[in-house]
Amino acid sequence: MTASRRTLLAAAAAMAVPSGLSAAPKRPKAPKACVSRVAYAGPPLRAQLGAWQLDAAAKAGSSRLAPVTSDGLEARFAQAAGHMQTQALTAALATADGAIWTQTRVATEGHALPSRFFWASVGKAYAATAILQMAEEGKLSLEATLDRWAPEAPNAAWITVEDLLCHTGGLYSFQNDPALRAAPGYKPPEQLLAAANAQPAVFCPGLAWSYSNTGYVHLGRIIEAVDARPYHEALRGRIVERLDLRETDILAPRQVLAGMAPLAPPGVAGGTDDDVTTPFAAAGVAASAGDVVRFWRALMSNRLHGAEQTRRRFLRLYPMTGVGPGFYGLGVMVSDLAAADPRATDTWLGHSGGLPGAKAVVAYSLEKQAYVAVALTGEGSPEATANLLLSGLPKKV
Repeated sequence: MTASRRTLLAAAAAMAVPSGLSAAPKRPKAPKACVSRVAYAGPPLRAQLGAWQLDAAAKAGSSRLAPVTSDGLEARFAQAAGHMQTQALTAALATADGAIWTQTRVATEGHALPSRFFWASVGKAYAATAILQMAEEGKLSLEATLDRWAPEAPNAAWITVEDLLCHTGGLYSFQNDPALRAAPGYKPPEQLLAAANAQPAVFCPGLAWSYSNTGYVHLGRIIEAVDARPYHEALRGRIVERLDLRETDILAPRQVLAGMAPLAPPGVAGGTDDDVTTPFAAAGVAASAGDVVRFWRALMSNRLHGAEQTRRRFLRLYPMTGVGPGFYGLGVMVSDLAAADPRATDTWLGHSGGLPGAKAVVAYSLEKQAYVAVALTGEGSPEATANLLLSGLPKKV
């Protein structure tokens, strides 16, 4: 394997891509009856980030952006595309001095370039941001329990809002339900929650970590209750309009967005007939790569909520058991690239996502002090593409 090929693949396994509705089914083993919260008993948490690392991320995200061209980035982007079977690919990279480079390509010559891509579970970071804003505003507490909004959910009296954010509530994840996976088209939040409620909890609240899209559907409903408006309107007001993101849409139920890169259809490798608006607050973002970088810079530079809330998002980092070698906080992932390549020394603060037909990642590189976002439709690794783009930058630390 050539060095360039190793570079292309180095990050692909280090930042997990949780799957969407067509994931392979995993039927959980029902725990004994839960009568309270229990102490965490999973693998050790990751060591906390240093304050200086978050300060550096904030500084790198605070500079004024200015578009640039780069032959080196263009070459690496083309190299990444050449190793994958994508229908469409987009990327953006912003350095600490504010230079931002973007590029989009399609596999079929002559086709129009899409203005938006589906960012799958990267959308969880947006939902979590709204929850942290509400906590900062005193409108809810992260210690509040789910029974306030959804008493019918298993163990709702002991699942906290923070559990929903970091996947420690033990809720069955709806995409594992065989009937939902077999049904094409749109499924409303009520149907997702009903399917999840019909299954036993994976574990008692607090005991372990298990990725749950169901938890983020609950968070979307909580946001609607607190803001007294539909989820997509709440997120547009709290994030999109606040940052003047002109190439970002929070998808409404059943919304068909003109200009969005289409997912591969059924029968094509990686294809799906699911509606991208089904996951609700577990996904729900369509945007350009440049806008996703702008969102991540704003998040990390404390412009969407204060520094205390940013630190809290990275305070307890749970091993992503059964998903990948990364760690999960409050709607954020931390990925040590050495988990995939022992020669790697970088760590990413970001979020990945994927479902059949679309994959995405956004990250801040501690080593390069740069922000990167990549999304694609078809088959390929956005993490590997992001890693290849970053590889051409000098180390800052």
